[in-house]
Amino acid sequence: MLPTTVLLFDRGGLDLVARVRTASAKSVVECLRNLEQVEEIVIATGSPAAWEGVPCTVALDPPGEWHFGARFDALIAQYHPQRVLYLASGAGLLFTEADWHRILQADLGAPFAVLNNFYSTDLALIVPPWPVPDLTRDNPLGMRLWQAGYSCYELPRCAATQLDIDTPGELQILALHPELPPAVREALAEVPTTRAKALLEAIVDPEAEVLLLGRVSGHLLRFLDQEAACRFRVVSEERGMEASGRAERGAVFSLLGSWAEHMSPSSLVRTLSKLGDVVIWDIRVLMGHFGIWPPPEERYACDLLRYEKVRDPRLRELVQACAESPTPFLLGGHSLVSGGMYLAVELAWRNRDREPRFRPLPFGG
Repeated sequence: MLPTTVLLFDRGGLDLVARVRTASAKSVVECLRNLEQVEEIVIATGSPAAWEGVPCTVALDPPGEWHFGARFDALIAQYHPQRVLYLASGAGLLFTEADWHRILQADLGAPFAVLNNFYSTDLALIVPPWPVPDLTRDNPLGMRLWQAGYSCYELPRCAATQLDIDTPGELQILALHPELPPAVREALAEVPTTRAKALLEAIVDPEAEVLLLGRVSGHLLRFLDQEAACRFRVVSEERGMEASGRAERGAVFSLLGSWAEHMSPSSLVRTLSKLGDVVIWDIRVLMGHFGIWPPPEERYACDLLRYEKVRDPRLRELVQACAESPTPFLLGGHSLVSGGMYLAVELAWRNRDREPRFRPLPFGG
């Protein structure tokens, strides 16, 4: 047996995304605690009451400004794990017990790391643990481990490995999943799904076209090209803007943002609405370009198209135009155009009889 300590970071909170994250994290803990490789499960949280009665060790976050690297290093120093499975509270919901078992069995010659995403990490098996005191967030964790000399392995990209509960954008897709744990289903009860349903319908329609905007990976484009029946128009830009620190430095530059500088927000939305039957928009790139970074509750209001709660006039006009557009707009962050899209394709084809759109022609023996 390879004893592993699970470090799960749950920041807590009362907003919609926080409630779904915590419900998801509890479901993940319930799955992990049955595995023989798991030696201890430590929950680092600012909301210990939410974890009462859950079979795990709760480590209360200290007061003051929260810092990922400092918190991670402090827990490593406190618990001295030989192997650590790090989890953000929004990751791992769709993993099965067999999936976790395969990850925890990995023994690839230390130092090594198994990551859900090298460029935007939410889940990582790290052997041995490595201090990352300067990282303010977990996104660059894979890159930092590689720089430190770790052999880094990435899990196959699919809905289970890429889904990170981060914004209401992907929650609107997740709410359509028919096999969620009851507590997660309950936390998602107030999430609207009309626009997500329009996306799923478009994915299986050969006559439909979907406009995809934001931090879209090449892997996702290859996946969509093979698995979706519809056509896609794509503007992929500013990948890694948070992991690289460009967002924090105010160095984000967007082609779409440059275009938006020459028209009103409502005119931009009207133009985009002509380019697809559904628009999926990682709007954080545009926020970064314009230097508009409202607090979480306002960002989430944007994703839910509740424009009356958005204070910045330019952003409010844009969100209102999206809400009133006859073309469905689904707004969110990076997770919407990564894990959210993998999940949308998987859900769209559920319970449908279909053959692949094409089969590779075999060559040779």
